[in-house]
Amino acid sequence: MTTRGEASMRKQSKVRFTDADFTIRAVTLQDLLQIQRDDVAHGWSRRWSSEGELQRQVAAGKVMFLCPMFRNGGPVESPESYRCWLWFSIVQGHSSKGVTLLDVGKDLFEALPDVSETVELKRVIGIMFSGITAGCQFESIW
Repeated sequence: MTTRGEASMRKQSKVRFTDADFTIRAVTLQDLLQIQRDDVAHGWSRRWSSEGELQRQVAAGKVMFLCPMFRNGGPVESPESYRCWLWFSIVQGHSSKGVTLLDVGKDLFEALPDVSETVELKRVIGIMFSGITAGCQFESIW
């Protein structure tokens, strides 16, 4: 129950692998730039510090994937969003693979290509495991 002047709040919830919205989405550098702009516009906290930093860290033309971890909470009037794992290729550094957390608007997330075919999913798993065995690095995006 809310009192006058208080906004109704949406609770954060975990996205489980059995949930309909547990999907893996392919993402490009251009998609990440749009997500960055959307995050800035909505004041969401898990984003790059700037578009320049995003472009400095993320290798263009490489395969990248988003996988939702949480449905973000917040005021009911605000757009729905996910906190996602982002697997990407790093431009510089000792490790070629990076992983970080990124807030992504639900509408933008759902508009991205769904990786659902067996062959595609095997490729995603292969990329994730090769990143782990080669020393995937958790990237600070601030």
